[in-house]
Amino acid sequence: MLITKEFIAQVFLKTLFSVFLLCLAFFAGGQTTTMSFQHGGLNRTAQVFVPAGAQPSDSLPLVLVLHGFTQSGTTMLNSAGFNALAQQYRAVIAYPNGVNAGWNTQSGMPGASTADDVGYLLTLADSIRSRWGTRYHRLFSCGFSAGGFMSYRLACERPDRFEAVASVAGTMSTTAFAACQGPPLQPAYRVRLMHIHGTSDAVVNYSGGNGNVSADQCVLAWVNRSICPTSPVITTLPNTNAGDGSTVEQNMYSPCAPLGPVGSASAGIPGRVVLLKVQGGGHTWPGITTPLFGLGIVNQDILASARIMDFFLGVAASSTTNNDLENVSPLIISWQQTLQAIHESSVQGDGLWDSWGRPCDPRLVHQGQIYWTRVSGIVRKWHISN
Repeated sequence: MLITKEFIAQVFLKTLFSVFLLCLAFFAGGQTTTMSFQHGGLNRTAQVFVPAGAQPSDSLPLVLVLHGFTQSGTTMLNSAGFNALAQQYRAVIAYPNGVNAGWNTQSGMPGASTADDVGYLLTLADSIRSRWGTRYHRLFSCGFSAGGFMSYRLACERPDRFEAVASVAGTMSTTAFAACQGPPLQPAYRVRLMHIHGTSDAVVNYSGGNGNVSADQCVLAWVNRSICPTSPVITTLPNTNAGDGSTVEQNMYSPCAPLGPVGSASAGIPGRVVLLKVQGGGHTWPGITTPLFGLGIVNQDILASARIMDFFLGVAASSTTNNDLENVSPLIISWQQTLQAIHESSVQGDGLWDSWGRPCDPRLVHQGQIYWTRVSGIVRKWHISN
């Protein structure tokens, strides 16, 4: 293999990022609390991580991290590295527990859970909101295997509550897929999707089967549902670990229709569908090195948890792209004009936030800082130079 300067730089950056996550998790603190309550006649539990310094008035986003079959919320908490990322992205992370170590994915398999998991997870989100002040709308959910199946169900049935979901090694049962083929709830709400799947997955086959549809069926159905371009932009991601027996191909469908109807908080946010196709990957979570977490080859070119959190809450998640700038009013272009528009706006949801997601007074901004603005449904990120 030819070792280039670019290859060495990529390996160095990935190693540096991994060390950063470990250090952040060790030093940043934060609070983990166990929640327990009755729902549907069953005692349901979850662990909730709240980043250090978070206040209810911050209105932080909430991310549900759903375990796979035979696993638990603790499995995901200890293995996937979301707590460290929660500090970076200023988000609350919940690790719920399914009934009998599974989720109601409408699979019809003997012994599968039949619990009201959609109702339970929404009740959990509302309980967390009442205690820690997280958002009511624009929730996020991701999961491994059965947890990915369950995240699809949440997106199908409650697009009015969830902004984005991500599934790792999980598709949809034929029953759930059929139920999801109708139009989105009216008025039309849509959900951004990231799907990560190994082509050599021997448990949830990439090509479908055993009562499940294929990964491509899920993604293409979502592209249609989200009114996206039918042809993706395909990129082969850097193969930073040539010894893991796998590579990653990214299929990006963007921009899609806005996530919400006119007048909603998500009206100005364009949709997006992303497939990360792990060529040669198994029934695994890329980047995880925990023994016995999955089955098969574990890709080490990407960190699935970091990719998911960046898709949910990163710069590109809700900001406009260059192509979207044509939709911005010509009267609201400059930073000063935007601040003036916020000051004069009476639209609910318009405002200014710092890089930690805290509301700011437009009259008290500081040079050298990063800010987010929302005006008439258009969300933008600004770096105020010295």
